[in-house]
Amino acid sequence: MAFDFKKKYKELYSPPQQPHIIDVEPMNFIAVRGAGDPNDESGEYQRSIGLLYPIMYTIKMGEKGHFDFIVPPLEGLWW
Repeated sequence: MAFDFKKKYKELYSPPQQPHIIDVEPMNFIAVRGAGDPNDESGEYQRSIGLLYPIMYTIKMGEKGHFDFIVPPLEGLWW
């Protein structure tokens, strides 16, 4: 059965209505860092995001018998 990050870490993916502080254990992420307007379809951000899902699915469909997982939703931090 495929590992589902949203089920395992329900407190992170389905937070309650009221803000509160939680402890998040150390994790590894595949991430991109960019600049500019995230809505610019030809911008750096859009090009970078366009690479994430192919990378995730390459990992997921890699050698059988390794870690099978459901690709989690895209998350973004914008400063």
